[in-house]
Amino acid sequence: MTRFFFVIGCFVATVTLSNSVSDKKEIYELPKTVRSNYALVPAGMAYVGSDSMALTHFYLLKTEVDNLSYREFLSDLKKSGNQVDFSVANVDSAKWKSAFAYCDPYVNYYFSHPAYERYPVVNVSYEGAQLYCKWLAEKFNLLYSHEFTYEVRLPSRVEWLYAAESGMRKTPYTWGGPYLRNSRGCELCNFRWVGDERITDDTVTHTFSAVSKGGWLPGVDVTAPVESYYPNELGLYNMNGNVAEMVSEQGMAVGGSWHSTGYDVRNESIMNYTQASPLVGFRPLLIVKRK
Repeated sequence: MTRFFFVIGCFVATVTLSNSVSDKKEIYELPKTVRSNYALVPAGMAYVGSDSMALTHFYLLKTEVDNLSYREFLSDLKKSGNQVDFSVANVDSAKWKSAFAYCDPYVNYYFSHPAYERYPVVNVSYEGAQLYCKWLAEKFNLLYSHEFTYEVRLPSRVEWLYAAESGMRKTPYTWGGPYLRNSRGCELCNFRWVGDERITDDTVTHTFSAVSKGGWLPGVDVTAPVESYYPNELGLYNMNGNVAEMVSEQGMAVGGSWHSTGYDVRNESIMNYTQASPLVGFRPLLIVKRK
């Protein structure tokens, strides 16, 4: 049993993780496809201020949803003739133009080219992500319904934080340390690096700020493949940076993106969005119930 702490709003929350024998047994009984792609997040108790919240165990996709998986979803919608849902869920690749100039290659190829199959899907609406979760649940229940039923949805912010912390005491990042690079100087996640050469000191206000050169840093890649960098203790990749991830609270994405600075890819970082964005993706939460 492991106890750790994190902040939700103005409250300090204490969370206790507990790996039960039944949880471990269940994951070994799941179909191999599910077992290999989803990480078990053990049950625990979250204490928020004077309130407490019991979290039963759940599973979280080890990676952000990638382009290939989302293309399969859209293809199924199209084959079924569900044009309404297809229109809602379809990727709006033109949104790349809101991120930076000279983005035609991303507009034309990021979602459709085989080279980007294992990159996180972006430019998806909140409603589109929910439809994906619904489709995935139907798919699981059709293929693997012998012993279990499956519910798929977006995680709440509390659930996402709980998984990002992975049983450690409160730390800024999912790997447990306070730094964005390891002892060899290698970056531990995909974020917008703002180096010393772009920091300026305002001699009037005596404040530091970064010199702007447009909406992005020339020469810096955008998203990284979904299995980039090291996973956390639960086996979850890219909980910090790469793409900010939608949660069930509409308009909120967490963990920061490839365009966020280092401070803004912390576990507790929140990005607000109102529409599909090249900075925002998602990963589903899976709840399994024995029949």
